Amino acid sequence: MPRYKSTLKKKEPWRALPVWARVSIVVASVLLCIVLATYIAKKMVSQVPPVYGGTVSNELLSKRALIRKVTAMQTTLTSYDAELTTLKQLQDENMALKAELGRSPAPTGTLAHVLTLPNRSFYDTMLIDAGSAEGIKENMVVYGFGSVALGTISNVDTHTATVQLYSASGRQTSGTAVGSDVAVTLIGRGAGEYEVQLPRDVPFSVGATVALQSVNVATLATVEKIITDPRDPFQRLLAKVPVNLQALKWVIVR
Repeated sequence: MPRYKSTLKKKEPWRALPVWARVSIVVASVLLCIVLATYIAKKMVSQVPPVYGGTVSNELLSKRALIRKVTAMQTTLTSYDAELTTLKQLQDENMALKAELGRSPAPTGTLAHVLTLPNRSFYDTMLIDAGSAEGIKENMVVYGFGSVALGTISNVDTHTATVQLYSASGRQTSGTAVGSDVAVTLIGRGAGEYEVQLPRDVPFSVGATVALQSVNVATLATVEKIITDPRDPFQRLLAKVPVNLQALKWVIVR
């Protein structure tokens, strides 16, 4: 019995408080826990790298932060649109200049369907459904999306032809760096990849485009990585075809 009384005495200070005071203390404690949990969650999310394009972190960002992000993306898209407009003007001027100098623009070419992709054929080749009956001849150039030079015709049958890619292992292709007019030799590594060796003092940057040396403008590859060594006077450029060869369905031959 004395032990029971002592227990009641220890609880008397809390019970002595009015009901409204007890309710206020409980509500304040709950709100404090929610605020602390939200603060800790935001701190943890800010330190986690975005997943699948940032969808996880975006869901927990504030509305103001999302508006800033959308505005930045719209600005980037606007700059890309301006660059495309400038590119179209330059292409039109280039074609007009060639016409005045007696170099007519490239013919439309022959559209062909890709029957066998490089990952299912030997020696970095493709099989297309156009041959001699469709006007295809050996050494004609094959383009992806009309402006990316992929390779040349190496063998022709009546209704099919074999394309050997420029990126075939060991194949060398002459190209020009767009913007600097530096002549380079691309060495195929297979699967749409190239390697270029240049003196280290030749300026190059990631994202630079290498074009086919031809009257008609055609992209060969885009530089993805630059490898340098202080002990080596040369630099290695790793480039890649700017199209997905494994998802290519149509090509143009001309």
